[in-house]
Amino acid sequence: MGNERGEMTYQELNGGKKPTWNITLDILSWVFWSNLTVLFNKWILDSTEFRYPILLTTWHLIFATVVTQVLARTTTLLDSRKNIEMNSRLYARTMVPIGLLYSGSLVFGNIVYLYLNISFIQMLKAAGPVVTLLVSWSWGVATPSMEVLINILIITCSVGLAVSGEIQFSLLGIFYQMASLVCDANRLVMMQILLSEDGQKMDPLVTLYYTAPVCAVMNSIIAWNTELRDFHWSVVPNTGYLTLLSNAVVGFMLNVSIFVLVSHLVQRMQ
Repeated sequence: MGNERGEMTYQELNGGKKPTWNITLDILSWVFWSNLTVLFNKWILDSTEFRYPILLTTWHLIFATVVTQVLARTTTLLDSRKNIEMNSRLYARTMVPIGLLYSGSLVFGNIVYLYLNISFIQMLKAAGPVVTLLVSWSWGVATPSMEVLINILIITCSVGLAVSGEIQFSLLGIFYQMASLVCDANRLVMMQILLSEDGQKMDPLVTLYYTAPVCAVMNSIIAWNTELRDFHWSVVPNTGYLTLLSNAVVGFMLNVSIFVLVSHLVQRMQ
């Protein structure tokens, strides 16, 4: 009724864009779930018998696949997928590459816990914005700007210094972490392109609905040829069913927070 009288909401006054304070909450949500996931995964891989980073990632993706499939069939949260003309060609062109990059990011990102401590991992992760910015420029989805680069470098260096306490150095660990950052940067740019395409816009849960199965299959193949050979099911009850379930829930919330943040940032740039 208010709009019929000529009144306008905050979002309408800003061209339909999400208020800045809401974007800030999205970022804080992502930071919270990201740090909780890092600490939880590191604790499981270091303090329990479950020293299988690829299998742990696979479990997260299987959980995300099951949850999104159940939500799609029992709720209206993913009904927007019915407006998307998803076919095998479009799926192979968009979802599969994103899924493969996401799988690579998660696998490399979890393996690194076996080589580096939390402080060093967080310090290397601080380079993520710079990697993402450079990848965005290379894809042509962002205009190169020295001012933006300097600002991000300052933030990155500040975060790096803040967590640069005790450092456990491993060249292989650094390689895994940088590989994870590169995969994730390319995935985020592809998501940005996909979320901004006319006629194919997807909300965060729908994007996860389509990408999680690809990641789960890819990770399962990798796990089958690596960790599954030495895996013993006894480590599951020894680690704790509730612990592994809670870990999967935290991983799922991180996935959702990432997709929500990217989706809202894309909306602001349009």
